[in-house]
Amino acid sequence: MSDAAFKSVADQPLDVSANAKARMKHWFNDFRTRSMEAGEPYVIASAVSPHEIFHTMDVPVVTNTWYSSIISAKRQSPYYFDLMEKLGYHSDLPRYLSLPMMTTLDNDPERAPYGGLPKPALILDRLRGDYAQRITSKWASAFGCEAFYLDATAQTELIPNWWELAQRDWETLYESHRLDYQVEQLKALIQVAERVTGRKFNYDDFEGEMHRINRAGENVERARNAIASAEKCPVSMPDQLSNVMAATWNRGSQWSVDHTKAYADEIEARVKNREAICPGQKTKLLWLNTGLWFNTAFYRAFEESHGAVFVWSMYSNYLSDGYRKYFDKDPLRALAARSMSMNEQLHLPPWMAGWILKQAEDFGASGAVMLTPVGDRLSSYGTRACIDMLERAGLPVLELSASMVDARLWDNDAMIAEVGDFIETRVQV
Repeated sequence: MSDAAFKSVADQPLDVSANAKARMKHWFNDFRTRSMEAGEPYVIASAVSPHEIFHTMDVPVVTNTWYSSIISAKRQSPYYFDLMEKLGYHSDLPRYLSLPMMTTLDNDPERAPYGGLPKPALILDRLRGDYAQRITSKWASAFGCEAFYLDATAQTELIPNWWELAQRDWETLYESHRLDYQVEQLKALIQVAERVTGRKFNYDDFEGEMHRINRAGENVERARNAIASAEKCPVSMPDQLSNVMAATWNRGSQWSVDHTKAYADEIEARVKNREAICPGQKTKLLWLNTGLWFNTAFYRAFEESHGAVFVWSMYSNYLSDGYRKYFDKDPLRALAARSMSMNEQLHLPPWMAGWILKQAEDFGASGAVMLTPVGDRLSSYGTRACIDMLERAGLPVLELSASMVDARLWDNDAMIAEVGDFIETRVQV
């Protein structure tokens, strides 16, 4: 069918994207009023930790990687990474996780985004690598606050196609002995959270939150399926990121359920009306690994020149595939299942590779671009093994060695040329 049969929405963000941005602005204003100005307790937590506990207690949660992306988006990361080296920290620290700590050590409210983060009641981290505990302990020491660590227990059997079991047969998928241990850690975390915040954890409220997350995940699955089924992509990657991440950070709220429904409705309407962000689309690409937060425009740089569109990233539907955990009577055990293998599913083979190949098949993608983060040894080794698995399965992959937040390491013209050459020589051949 000719390109003329598709209506271009290249310059039209989804209507719901404005609501997503407004929600994040509202969230920040609420955090600033309550915690930065009034001194209410809040928690800094890693992205792969159970925020739901604090949401239930109405304790604001700031994700370290969210603040890292804000620093990067405001073009402040070069200053703080230069500071990191001046303070004697080695250059191979994972930049995504170490950047926020630098704003605390710098202690310059005039420079730091939003004046810097105030002292939290607690810093929560999951020990997914060999550096997390040291970074978190030093950051907590600089603040003068407590830290809590969740262990990353080992899986004895890596069942293929984890996404097929993750929603309902998660007891089998994640193994009962691991769930038993994680539940005990979550109970200990709740006790610490109650002590440092002075608030009580209500199990009935928590159960309602867990059910709402499942409903939001169902809506995200609808959106994902609509994009995958579309002959030409109806929504840009920056739009996907804005909407799904706003729902992810606000997961468990009624707003997240309503917003993801509106998001899916609008995408389905675009598909029905044959609207496309690139009517001349020839190629669908996947973006692998973490987002390029300081330059999300990069995702759209190849539409006019090559007819190549990034249609999927791990943010597109992990809220659906990884977060949904249906349960009958034990929401805390379901929460353990939700958080205990998140990083392994997103960043480590074979689970990462199997999930990506499923997306490539469903979306009809003919190539992928993977950002391999500088300094993050665990993720770097895992992604390189994943590339080998994807290539062996017939999916061409271009690896870009860079940082999600360190603009000093990014030569935009060179990266555009490299991806363009990849499309021409390995994808559109």
